[in-house]
Amino acid sequence: MEMIKQIALIATAILFGTNLMALDLKAKMYDLNDPLWAKPTALQKRLPPEKMPMLKADNSGKPLTDITMIADRQAVVNHVTAYSYLIDEDRWDEWFELFSDDIIFETTTPCFGTIRTIGKKAFEKFVDVRFRGPGSENKNFAHRHTMGNVHVAYQDKKRAEVRTYMLISDAFPDGRFNVFTSGTYNATLEKRDGRWIITRWYIEVDGTVPKSTIPKMEGIEYIPDNRKECK
Repeated sequence: MEMIKQIALIATAILFGTNLMALDLKAKMYDLNDPLWAKPTALQKRLPPEKMPMLKADNSGKPLTDITMIADRQAVVNHVTAYSYLIDEDRWDEWFELFSDDIIFETTTPCFGTIRTIGKKAFEKFVDVRFRGPGSENKNFAHRHTMGNVHVAYQDKKRAEVRTYMLISDAFPDGRFNVFTSGTYNATLEKRDGRWIITRWYIEVDGTVPKSTIPKMEGIEYIPDNRKECK
């Protein structure tokens, strides 16, 4: 219920054109006192722009002993890694099914900014413009989203937090191969009606990527990165 209230507050702010960063965007959406969220290290603070909340790696070394938790761990990892296979093969309907109807999707990119979508409708609109784009149906090269160092940072019976490294690359018919960018994926999953589903997906992008139009609609917020280094 608290999350619903927070989402309603933010959606209202978006509707009336409020600058959400001025309202302390992160504090409105996340309980920053929750010990699951890691405090940024000095290194992370030196890597602008400011990032959204992420978890630190679980270094406890504690094994799972409950058989259901072990099975859930496999299902969680399988669900997260399906993201790359489905999007790379243009299986968009199946890809959208990975996410809940109340999905919070966020991405932070240097010299572009932070984008957040709230809810499936806004998320699908953003994806149609940013990820697919005009002419994408004629794409004739392999655009790969490679995951590495897949790490479950937290898991209980109803919630899991997963982090992976991200490497996006392009392979062209003439043999050319380019690295597009790198970064991390940060996923929150919940177990609903007996299956795991992604409720939050945050992409932390390391390098600059081409900019695009950001749809102007309820449920989408864009905070540009206007640092002088980006001019």
